[in-house]
Amino acid sequence: MSTAGIYVHIPFCRSKCRYCDFVSVCSDEDKQKSYVSALIKEINTGRKIFDGEADTLYIGGGTPSCLYKGAVKEIAEALADTFDLRLKEFTTECNPDSFDEEKAEELKAAGVTRISLGVQSFDDDVLKWAGRRHDRKTAERAVKIAVRYGFDVSADLMLGLKGQTEQDIENFISFMSDEGVEHNSAYMLKVEEGTPLANDVKNGLVIPSEDECVRLYEFAYSRLLKVGFSRYETSNFCKNAKVCLHNMKYWTMQDYLAFGVAAHGKTGRYRYYNASDIDKYIREINSGTHRYLTEEEMSEDDELGEYIMLGLRLEQGINVKETEKKFNIDFNKRFEQGLKSAANYIDFDGKTLKIKPCYALVANSIINMFL
Repeated sequence: MSTAGIYVHIPFCRSKCRYCDFVSVCSDEDKQKSYVSALIKEINTGRKIFDGEADTLYIGGGTPSCLYKGAVKEIAEALADTFDLRLKEFTTECNPDSFDEEKAEELKAAGVTRISLGVQSFDDDVLKWAGRRHDRKTAERAVKIAVRYGFDVSADLMLGLKGQTEQDIENFISFMSDEGVEHNSAYMLKVEEGTPLANDVKNGLVIPSEDECVRLYEFAYSRLLKVGFSRYETSNFCKNAKVCLHNMKYWTMQDYLAFGVAAHGKTGRYRYYNASDIDKYIREINSGTHRYLTEEEMSEDDELGEYIMLGLRLEQGINVKETEKKFNIDFNKRFEQGLKSAANYIDFDGKTLKIKPCYALVANSIINMFL
């Protein structure tokens, strides 16, 4: 029997950040309840897609922590009624401004084991520029509550925000380490089309250059290593092997189910996704006319290419024997040219293929040598 992860998308926020291109809107409680009701109806049909066990659950967004009280429990119960849940990890994304002791108690009672906090920065001016609703004090309080309630905690750091300094990064990492946070993500800012930030840049706003973002990443990387974190994926760091089990399913191309507006899922080579119009999603679910928007089934070559691309972002790299068995190939023959072209940038002992740590930020160029 196969084992999958489950992703649930919550498309609601209290406000939109300057850089955000995720499917999310500001809404009242009535709209949230209408959405959750439709979401549960979609979940109830999930056996048509997958009939195995699920061992990770990730509720993302948007901002799941801004949902009305009891919503996360309703969703979790609907999933438990539909699937054979044997959860090793149950993650909910939260923003510091909507995570307090009452929310911690609610999520703990719903079975959540891991909180992913969108902190992004410890500099109040940087946070204000980015459109975040919280300040440093609020973020610190949220982290302390999450740790005190016994959650595994992951904190997000965004690199390349306007006005950000090494001191900001130092303050973030030192605090997380001192408080016992065992997972940090460090993402470089991307300017996404259609966002307020993209429009501002087109109109002349100057933000940190790519070189500056790389410099900040390298500083963050060195500081995280010094306080005991190890990098296990290009943008993700942990202590005590506290990797994000759900995200590892994406990176190792395991099955993951997806529910909610704009959610993407994968079973075998079949990929499916929901449309991004919230009102249309609710209407079609309630009328029984809901259909997934499906991408073409991946060919074996496409699947292999994606497997290589994702695997080379991981510090553990790619297991040669597992790859040969999964795709029925001779690894050395299939990737003979790539292994030669990338020889200076990889570690390859015949059993495992890895990108050398010092080349992590140019991984895409190296990966292309194998595609």
